[in-house]
Amino acid sequence: MSRHIAFYIVFVFGLFLFSIWTLISFHNTYNLLTKHTQLSAWSLSQLEIETLEFSNQLDLFLLRDRRSLRQLNLKYDILWNRFDTFLTSDETEAVRLQGSAQPIISAAFDILRKYEAAVIAGRVEALNQFSDELKSYMPLIRNLIITTLTGEESVRSRAIIEENKQTVLYNMALILVVLAYLSFRVYRDTRYQKFMAWHDPLTKLKNRNFLLKQIRSLGKQRADFSLVLLDICHFREINDVISYEYGDRILSDISHIINQHAEHYQLLCARVGADQFAIVVDRLDINLDMFIASLRSELDSKLQFLDPSRRMHIAIGIASSDQVEHTHPQQSKKFSVLLNNADLALNVAKKEAAQRIIYFTKERDLAHRKKRELCDELKVLLSIDDQQQLFMVYQPIINPGCARLGCEALLRWDHPTYGFINPEYLIRIAEESGQAKALGRWIMEQVYRALSTDWHHFDARIDVAINLSDSLFDEELSELVQEIFSREKNYLDSIVLEITETMTLDEIDRSVSIIRRLEDLNIRLALDDFGTGWSSLYNLNHLRFNKLKIDKSFVRDLCTMDQQKFFISAIVTLSHQLGIKVVAEGVEDEIQLHHLQQLGVDEYQGYYFSKPISKQLFALFSQQYFANPREKVLSSHYA
Repeated sequence: MSRHIAFYIVFVFGLFLFSIWTLISFHNTYNLLTKHTQLSAWSLSQLEIETLEFSNQLDLFLLRDRRSLRQLNLKYDILWNRFDTFLTSDETEAVRLQGSAQPIISAAFDILRKYEAAVIAGRVEALNQFSDELKSYMPLIRNLIITTLTGEESVRSRAIIEENKQTVLYNMALILVVLAYLSFRVYRDTRYQKFMAWHDPLTKLKNRNFLLKQIRSLGKQRADFSLVLLDICHFREINDVISYEYGDRILSDISHIINQHAEHYQLLCARVGADQFAIVVDRLDINLDMFIASLRSELDSKLQFLDPSRRMHIAIGIASSDQVEHTHPQQSKKFSVLLNNADLALNVAKKEAAQRIIYFTKERDLAHRKKRELCDELKVLLSIDDQQQLFMVYQPIINPGCARLGCEALLRWDHPTYGFINPEYLIRIAEESGQAKALGRWIMEQVYRALSTDWHHFDARIDVAINLSDSLFDEELSELVQEIFSREKNYLDSIVLEITETMTLDEIDRSVSIIRRLEDLNIRLALDDFGTGWSSLYNLNHLRFNKLKIDKSFVRDLCTMDQQKFFISAIVTLSHQLGIKVVAEGVEDEIQLHHLQQLGVDEYQGYYFSKPISKQLFALFSQQYFANPREKVLSSHYA
């Protein structure tokens, strides 16, 4: 519970207690004064009534009605008790203390007691005097009643009531003010919560919830519209390198531009993710291509100005509502699928640097479904020991001046529906689905099984090169390699790990640390596809490799482009000076092999020697190679 909510609850509870206390206080005061007034009026009124009744009875007796003596004595006793009670009772103490009530009633009681014997004996002369004296006190008793109800004490009582009344009014006014304030706060908070339910707090644009609501509404109307998703590529780098505050500024500026373009055509725009925005184009009179091109141009110009590294750019994915029913006929009413379609197009746009505006198509949807299906199947296959779809093949790597034979372990997937899956596509599937490490472990397990079972009789003269995916090249790599290749028999000396320059480009210090751990295990490293990236020489200058593999594109043009010889010669010379062996990929004929030998290349790999073959065929190849190491082995033998 937040402090604001706790304070609000305590405040409302305190206000409730204050209201109860005010009402109880006023109620107690009113009851007290009412009780006092009633008691005073009743006691004095009863005293006056009893006095009048006795006086009337006395007058009746004095009119020679001797028969009423007994009745006179009865009235006398009642009046006596009334006076005595008034003067001695605790309940009438407050009344007695008011003004002159005590002396007047005491004097009247003295007269009553004075003529007690005359009343009992019925002496007429004494009773006449008694009647005169008693009647003289009658006005005084009447005045006491009037004074009690309208005199100073009564005024004081009314003043107390009035004062309490004013206090209650003030308190109630305060309560009303507080309630009005609370009502305002509730109204403001409700309004803010309603705003937050449909808006993004940073950019003030509509949010994802409102976008889905609008899409559903348009879907129910069966309107034709397009959904445009925009993503700021490399935006996270701004937050990490500069600051989140600067990132928020970029988001605000970008959202302002998007909102301006949308408002110009009266279109809905929203922020649907950290660095993603959406526009609903529901007007048929808008040229969507021109609108998107203009918006993207302005956004890219703004990002180039705001990004010091000039790496940020806009990727756009577009989906149309008329495609929903075709791609998802069973969900034709669920127009939220449109958002998924646009998101799929956006993901493609983010990966394709040459084409950053992608329209969703049925073909892209089928490709996405295929990829998702393959991801699920790959996970299952990696958990089954005796499955036949995934398998390894090995392409020989020949080193004429060495008694060892090398090979490159290559992954294959023979799918029952889609046939052979492209290895690069397979690796990309594993990377995107988070299964790259599991696949890497499976590959290493297959290599160890081949070394320890199928090739064990070659006395560890086989070197196996294993390609690493980006996910495998981390601080846990050395532990994984050691765990797999140093079991019953240690094959760490037989392993060559091939890495690409993209793995080492961004974090050289981290790469150095990983490579040093592998060197401690006597694991050799090869830099694959050398020459295809601009950072290759930088990597050679900062990282240590045992081998360098020249990309097959250099070898392919070796006989047709003279400058290729100069490139390869320079690579070989530089590598040898650094103590690095050079491997040439893609050797397909004897002429290429002859040129490479003249240029000083150390090892050769290609169809001229053998295509990738199974571990059983590679065992046969190895047997023939070690029997006749200088004899060329033709690929046709293993077609």
